[in-house]
Amino acid sequence: MPAGIIDTPIHTDEGQPLCIHNDWFESGWSIVMPLHQAMWTVMLLSTATARGLRGDLDAVAVEVFGDDPRRAPRGLGGRGLESPLAWLDAEAVAAAVSAQEAARMTADAQTDREWCEAALHAVGLPAPSTVRDLAAVMERLGIARCEDGRWTMPEGLPRPEDVLPLPEELVGRIQRLRRVQAVAPAERALLDYATHRLGRPAQFKTSLQRLEQATGFSTGKLRDTLDHLVTDTGEIQLYRGRPPVTVAAKDLTGHSCFVIAVDWARFDGDRYQVVRPV
Repeated sequence: MPAGIIDTPIHTDEGQPLCIHNDWFESGWSIVMPLHQAMWTVMLLSTATARGLRGDLDAVAVEVFGDDPRRAPRGLGGRGLESPLAWLDAEAVAAAVSAQEAARMTADAQTDREWCEAALHAVGLPAPSTVRDLAAVMERLGIARCEDGRWTMPEGLPRPEDVLPLPEELVGRIQRLRRVQAVAPAERALLDYATHRLGRPAQFKTSLQRLEQATGFSTGKLRDTLDHLVTDTGEIQLYRGRPPVTVAAKDLTGHSCFVIAVDWARFDGDRYQVVRPV
């Protein structure tokens, strides 16, 4: 399988496995483009690349999804490649807890669309209106390429802010997403250690060297992860000394002892809110 492409557990209705580029989410394109349709489109392109499928977009779409547009994944749209782009998640809006939340979702979707279309126009690309148009834009942006019927994708996808003039707010969202994803593996290992090996204590004494042995992650990665849990999520605090005073993760040496205090109520509440089914 080509570098950068990974299998996913998602299958078509016919049971065929799909693939997705492992840089798709970290790159930030999922924030810039229509969420669901962009993901399914890049899965189509990733699968064509990984499986060595040959032919134009229509040919590989038939091989991956079948020849009946109505059997294409729901996230792609009911008309297959001709499905209109949906910037607004209608199901999420319908499930909104209030009219105000639904209005905010609608306004945010319209803003995202305007930002994307303005950026594309600025570099001479048309705003996509269908999934087919979206795939063509992805090709023009270097996310995928088809030469002589052979599909390829670069090992590392181009970064949206490097190829499009995006608003600062959107670039900030992308950078925050990358920060979260960069520390996610070490974060899971830390939380697994605190939960299953320590029994979810309110606080525990440790060191970076001890955490390195427990999780398998370097002290540098652990510092970044602890800093994220302190400054970005507020789910832990770090203390040293007697009486205890707060300490920054960047100031911890490998052998110095410190205390991690965990706000489990905040952690459980925050994580419950952000987990959504695919």
